[in-house]
Amino acid sequence: MTAYPATQNTGSLISLIKAIGSNGVPAKFTTKDLPAWGFKSSHDRSIVSVLRFIDFLDGSGIPTDLWREARTKSQAAVGTGVRRGYADLFAMFPDAHRKDSESLVNFFKAKTDVGESGVKKIVATFKALAQIGDFENVDDMEYLEEEPKQLPKARKETGRLSASAPGMAVNLNIQLTLPSDASGEAYDKFFAAMKKHLLNE
Repeated sequence: MTAYPATQNTGSLISLIKAIGSNGVPAKFTTKDLPAWGFKSSHDRSIVSVLRFIDFLDGSGIPTDLWREARTKSQAAVGTGVRRGYADLFAMFPDAHRKDSESLVNFFKAKTDVGESGVKKIVATFKALAQIGDFENVDDMEYLEEEPKQLPKARKETGRLSASAPGMAVNLNIQLTLPSDASGEAYDKFFAAMKKHLLNE
């Protein structure tokens, strides 16, 4: 089960993200730093876990490149971070940021083991992020984490010529049509020319 973040104070979450642009980049940002930014409620502490989930902070609380991007392009940074954190949701619903609450509740219910109130907080947190994120100008494929597919090596087979280069395979199928009464010498000359001009090995 995926541990999706949830904060009761979604308004504070939005306010903090907007405040990133008017503050310097801290060496670290943890729950201890919230009061200095004006977030003194105990319910605000969960905001930090949301920021980690959308890749604004690393596991140690150090601001990432997305945090820095958010200083001038907060909507784009949020859109990118949300797609990263909620990659499985966007894999199922490419327009997840536009989905209604019922669809989101059903998704998170199937993916978590928290109770109904917990799921509602997860949904509310996601929808708050979706409201301030720019999802139209983000490359959908950029943040899909997949193992690179291995291309099959080119093989040489009877009647088939193959050439290979790093990351590329080209197969050529050649059909030979000669008169039925052609001499053996004609065949020999044809294959010699083919070897000279095509194989070139």
